[in-house]
Amino acid sequence: MDITLYLCPVGPQDDALLPALLPRLTTAEQDRAGRFVVAHARRTFVIAHALLHEALAQAGVTEPVFAENAQGKPRLADPEFHFNLSHTEGLVAVALSRDTEIGVDVEARRDIPDRDGVARTVFRPDEIAGMQASADPVARFFQLWTVKEAVMKATGLGFSLPPKDIGLSGPEPMLTTLPPAHGTPGEWWLHSEPLGAHWLALASRGPAPRVTRHTMRPADLIPY
Repeated sequence: MDITLYLCPVGPQDDALLPALLPRLTTAEQDRAGRFVVAHARRTFVIAHALLHEALAQAGVTEPVFAENAQGKPRLADPEFHFNLSHTEGLVAVALSRDTEIGVDVEARRDIPDRDGVARTVFRPDEIAGMQASADPVARFFQLWTVKEAVMKATGLGFSLPPKDIGLSGPEPMLTTLPPAHGTPGEWWLHSEPLGAHWLALASRGPAPRVTRHTMRPADLIPY
């Protein structure tokens, strides 16, 4: 099983590239981009979708047709390929596979004033206790959160799957609990790691994949 992961740092300096990147997007994506009123949100949206089109083009999909599942998760009309994208302040990510549904999540590490209160809404009691006892509770919060969201996205349900229905344990989080409709915890592969000021997580159902990484710049995504 193979997963290709594309990462692209993003910053205010890339705003000048957006007019050149917009032709890479579909008409529907361009319309959505035009509705953003906050500069950084528009920037990350445009670059994330330009990165998606670059990833698909490198896989041989030059004219993708997009659809959505019942929960609104974007997918390709061609079932041969599976993809997922994520973006946060300063970083966008796209994961692509021919073999399995995948979930990717990236989050910028930042202070959360009521971290424990937020944790109580998404983490199970044992996960909260482990976070509070860890040497770096902030890092553990984002590690657990990115893994949970990657799993939620890989199931295709997103937030329709309550985060507390996903149980994690261990320094390198492993699944302990999952709704039976999505298989047993042992059938899942999870990965998480810090990337500078960000956390990254990947999730897929199946054996451990071979992951190939590409780091690109926004300028690399301009169509020629």
